[in-house]
Amino acid sequence: MREAFASYQSPFVSIDVLLTWATTRFAATTVAFQPRRSGSSNYTFTKLVRHALDMMTGFSTAPLQLASLIGFSCTLFGIGVFFYVLGRYCLEGSVPGFPFLASIIAIFSGAQLFALGVIGEYLARMHFRTMNRPVYIIRSVSGETTDRP
Repeated sequence: MREAFASYQSPFVSIDVLLTWATTRFAATTVAFQPRRSGSSNYTFTKLVRHALDMMTGFSTAPLQLASLIGFSCTLFGIGVFFYVLGRYCLEGSVPGFPFLASIIAIFSGAQLFALGVIGEYLARMHFRTMNRPVYIIRSVSGETTDRP
């Protein structure tokens, strides 16, 4: 675990993430929490929110995947409205301009959001590669024949 901690070079330090990089064997233990005897915590609400945002954006692609999903959904919704407007135009002969404009805006804004999500996924993959996360960890060496000094 020391080697995994020593090779970490990101400015955002998270012990939880480093532990998951170093090992997959965890254990739980109960701890009796006592109130502080003096002073107060340096973790303000703002610092905790910043830490949560760092965890969500720095070590996960879930927000990017959510953006892609929302963009894809908006595009499908816009296409559905567009076909509704076209069908109504074919049946009635005229359609007010707002539904057509709303469908076009939904299609293109959804496509933009989807494209941003895909580009973000590529950037996240490059970001994860620059973090120097170990590909594997050697837990133990068995049958070693050489003597270590």
